[in-house]
Amino acid sequence: MVFNKSGLWQLVFHLICSVVLTDAMIPVIPGANQKTWTYEVKSLKTYSADESILKFDITIERVSRGVYAISGSFTLNVDVYEDHPFYIEAVAYRSYNGVNDYRILPFKMPRQHIITAFNTFYKDMLMDSVSECSNLPVFEHKLEPPLRKGVYTLEKCQFNQDGFPNHMAEGFYKTEVFGNGYVDWKLTVVTQVEYVH
Repeated sequence: MVFNKSGLWQLVFHLICSVVLTDAMIPVIPGANQKTWTYEVKSLKTYSADESILKFDITIERVSRGVYAISGSFTLNVDVYEDHPFYIEAVAYRSYNGVNDYRILPFKMPRQHIITAFNTFYKDMLMDSVSECSNLPVFEHKLEPPLRKGVYTLEKCQFNQDGFPNHMAEGFYKTEVFGNGYVDWKLTVVTQVEYVH
């Protein structure tokens, strides 16, 4: 099943965005039940096969239970046009105990060009939030190539659970966002979901 904006992928995608980019802007339905869970970010790892092309320097901090702030930057040292090989995709996993038994979830962001991703997922789910705490691109209709080289920063962007589903299975969720083409890179985020007692 490819990415859609419902069910479990919505949570998993929001969790990775919470620590990598931003909170998704999904409306909370008035009168809905209270959330039965909270989450904690356990780890964030970044990798770039060639830091002269793409380099990450991202940190996260816990502000309060279920609320995190992200600061840092990623440096892109090439202008990316639509005919340049710069692809992105994402896969999600879940483990009951977080010990090497992660099972792939039937939700993913299929491999696509980074410009396409900016004009779909980024624009629909992230752009409004990052406009206040970063210098990531902001555009009205679509991002016109190229994606410019430069240092993209996030400064104490804070995120909470307000847009997340009310019920989630306990366990560890691992999301891998990775790319290839000019450079192989990966962001891996592990979060733990627990019931609120």
